[in-house]
Amino acid sequence: MLESALQTETQSTEVKAKSTETGKSKNALLGFIISWVVFAAILTMVPISQSLTGGGRAALAVMGWATIIWLTNGLPLAVSGLMIPVLLSLTGAAKKLPEAFSGFTNDVTFLILGCFILAAVMQSTGLDKRIALSIVSRVKPRVGSVLKGIIGAHLVTAVLVPATNARGALFLPIIQGLNSLFEKEGEGARARKVFTMVGIGFASLASGTILMHSHMSNVIVAQTINQAMKKDVITWGSWAWMNWPLLGILVIMYYWVNWIMKSKNIEVPGGITEIKRQKDAMGKMTVTEWIVLVTFGIAIFLWATEQIHGYNMSLVALVAVMVLFIPGFTNLSWKRVQSNTLFGTWLLLCGSLSLVSAFSKTGVDKWIASHLVGLAPAWGWIGVSIFICVIVQISRLGIVSNVAAVTLLAPIVAAMAPMLGLNTVAFTMMVLNVDSYAFVLPISVTACLIAYGTEEFTFGEFVKVGAPITLMVILYMVFIMVPWYAVTGYPIWVAIH
Repeated sequence: MLESALQTETQSTEVKAKSTETGKSKNALLGFIISWVVFAAILTMVPISQSLTGGGRAALAVMGWATIIWLTNGLPLAVSGLMIPVLLSLTGAAKKLPEAFSGFTNDVTFLILGCFILAAVMQSTGLDKRIALSIVSRVKPRVGSVLKGIIGAHLVTAVLVPATNARGALFLPIIQGLNSLFEKEGEGARARKVFTMVGIGFASLASGTILMHSHMSNVIVAQTINQAMKKDVITWGSWAWMNWPLLGILVIMYYWVNWIMKSKNIEVPGGITEIKRQKDAMGKMTVTEWIVLVTFGIAIFLWATEQIHGYNMSLVALVAVMVLFIPGFTNLSWKRVQSNTLFGTWLLLCGSLSLVSAFSKTGVDKWIASHLVGLAPAWGWIGVSIFICVIVQISRLGIVSNVAAVTLLAPIVAAMAPMLGLNTVAFTMMVLNVDSYAFVLPISVTACLIAYGTEEFTFGEFVKVGAPITLMVILYMVFIMVPWYAVTGYPIWVAIH
């Protein structure tokens, strides 16, 4: 009965969450129409100047179209990703078709494609869920201890499942299994709120910032910085080295949530029987699961040591995929893996990178940045950094997709850095990494929207817990991460020319 109820509730929640991504919401048609109105208005009414070329105006029109589409779910995200290069080509923002589709031929996009297929392999074998359950089932039966296990499980699966929404979906049934042990009032209600907010929403995003392949926004940030610097400054290894101190935010998140919800010492009724039951039901690891785990481990090692052996990360990822499908080596089914692969998210990423590239090549990023720089106060690098981070978070509140938000903001933020006299690498990394902790509203990122769809907490309760986390992250970025970036060779107060 319990398993059946959980399955029904999970399906119901997934339908609620996915309805925001399919282009079938009640505002979708209106948003679709408005997007074309905005597109036409920019193309016909925005004047061309010395700083804004015809190509720049065309790229601006595509950005306006994409923004409305993403705000209103006017099209499925995958379709919007395909349409971006089409519009770039038709409007003249990109002179040649290969240039318009440059995001589809980038090295990093094939790294992510390989990671998505590897993640689908793990999902098909159940290895991702096995790892998560194994970690959570080993903790003490108190909310605080279980929450540590959930966060630890997220960190491990972030290495293996390189998509925030996929991690949120993975932990959805696990969290609901935990929640079923608690009453829906009193201490039990507080425990359910904590597990849902953190286990499905907060930790899904916060665990993905450490490694470049674990979060699609990381890829866009890295690519934007490399384009601005005109060389590959950010690699898989350098990203990990520059961002590992972000682990501290998980610690802050843990203590803040438990303090504000008074949940740390709440006992789990009957221990964590349900989690152990789910784990035991999976049985022992199969030969195929061991092969998948070892193959993924070797791939991660080769990514981290790319500068030593010289093999491209994307090639390593795709070779790893081929190895798993050598006839007779495993019992994997490509049809099943294919159905679990996030091809739609990959298409959105490719289209996003094409738009970022068009912004840079047409100069529209510098045009927008020059207008925004005038708003920044003369408060020194600390004041300016905090101000820009706050403004960026306010400006993206209505965009559910984190990838979409970073796509629109990345080239502008990178262009602002030299105008403000700040280091492009450190400033861009700091401002845009904050967006991976956009917890001001439950509709700000898809993983939090999935959590909100469970109806375990109210809109106001989420804001009460999440908004202060975003503010703390901004301060953490400025006072902890910026000095660390200086240690790694990128002091924000020294501009790169």
